[in-house]
Amino acid sequence: MIFALQFCKERDLSFQHLFVRQYCLSKNPLPRVADWKQPNRLLDWGLTHCPKLECRSLKDRSGRPLGWLLGTAIDQDGNVIKSSKAYTLPIDSASANFWEDLETDISRLAGKYIAFVITPQGKRVYFDPVMDLPAVYNAKEKLVGTSPLITLTHPMKINHRANHKWIIKEGGNYGMQQTCDPDVQRALSNHYLDLDSFALHRHWPNSDETFDRQPGSLQDTAEFIVARLGQITGALLENYSCAVPLSGGADSRTLAFSAKSKLQLAKACFSHRTNWITGIDCYLATQMANVLGVGLQIIDAVDVIRNQAISPDHVRKLRWDFCHRTGYQNAPSNTELVASDLIPEADFVIRGNIMDMTRANQWPRSFKFSIGHAISKLAIGGRPTEENLNYWAPEYKNWLTTVPTHARARAYEFAFVEHLLPNTLGARLMGYNKASYINPFNDRSLIKACMQVSPESRKSGELQKAIYVACDAPDIPFVADVKSNDDLKAKAAQLFE
Repeated sequence: MIFALQFCKERDLSFQHLFVRQYCLSKNPLPRVADWKQPNRLLDWGLTHCPKLECRSLKDRSGRPLGWLLGTAIDQDGNVIKSSKAYTLPIDSASANFWEDLETDISRLAGKYIAFVITPQGKRVYFDPVMDLPAVYNAKEKLVGTSPLITLTHPMKINHRANHKWIIKEGGNYGMQQTCDPDVQRALSNHYLDLDSFALHRHWPNSDETFDRQPGSLQDTAEFIVARLGQITGALLENYSCAVPLSGGADSRTLAFSAKSKLQLAKACFSHRTNWITGIDCYLATQMANVLGVGLQIIDAVDVIRNQAISPDHVRKLRWDFCHRTGYQNAPSNTELVASDLIPEADFVIRGNIMDMTRANQWPRSFKFSIGHAISKLAIGGRPTEENLNYWAPEYKNWLTTVPTHARARAYEFAFVEHLLPNTLGARLMGYNKASYINPFNDRSLIKACMQVSPESRKSGELQKAIYVACDAPDIPFVADVKSNDDLKAKAAQLFE
């Protein structure tokens, strides 16, 4: 039995509530879970999933079954792959080039998805570019799932390499594939999981892809980023009920103005105050909403907590639901938990994560590789910070050997998308109950285009400025501008008086 079912039964918790938007793939028979979906088994492998995760059959061009595509995916032409019918790939599963052709097609998908390919030629699992839809696996029990508790058949054991009690109390991330249980490992994006051996193998980037030189001008790259980002965001707005957060940050305005022609399709645009800085974000969001011609809902979580409009018991439940659901990730603040519980009802909340790559957020000012800096950027918890370098450096170096030689000049950023984001973005955003969070920048063509710009040009702000030009973003102040201007600070404060 999946341990998560036993866990919920013993604590009188709703499995369907606690493990919303989750899935489990198993070699062994799966229990029937009320309201969850179970497509027909393929070659002894079975899938069960929350109905809030879209699922469609994968077929080759001759109609032969290949497996399942779970989640939400947008193709290179900006089309959402609908769940109402099978996704037919333009490939032949009997061809000698089957795997190469399959990987080319899957690598072009943007979104939040996982592909289970179950065929006589082999059985593999492929992940979205930064593992926005989380994936962990238990090789002993032949299980793949969204979170540790759903990929165990026994009560959780302490992982002494990444003690969950330390991480819950002291903060930090899980890292280097570690989870709260030693039998469960987190997968790596840009790799596939071989279900026969339960070994990970890299499939992207290809050996002929370059990352250390820009194919065109900086403005060409910016225009491509804006066009593809707007295409993906527009596809989501056209096909789903979406809520769009607005703030005073660079990524929020890039996302909003890249998709400004479709933004009025959003079910709601909102901003929330969880502390003083995000209060300024709300003030700047009102200016953005006015320019974009959309309404804005402001969620004041600070006031809700202060006046106990939501009971402390409910906040405590939000916290523990977050911890259990994610496999004991460090939970956010009370105001963040409350804000997430008050966001507008929608299929998706569209976020601007990953885009900090446009500003070379992983790079030091020296622009040189240092193993100490590399480990520090992963912010791994579970032991004193000063121990992390010696403890994790050998595994980081082993992983680095899997990055193609021509791509290692961007080692910091491959670690960002393969180690940091799977442990912080997909793993943590799954912890909120109210909505599914999705990132339109989760697309390999966007990630590659960004990496190809020199880190110096990005860290200096040159690429970001070119992006603002390309998406015609207006001259609205940033948070730093408000913080340094007493008049603007006073106006921002008036919003909550």
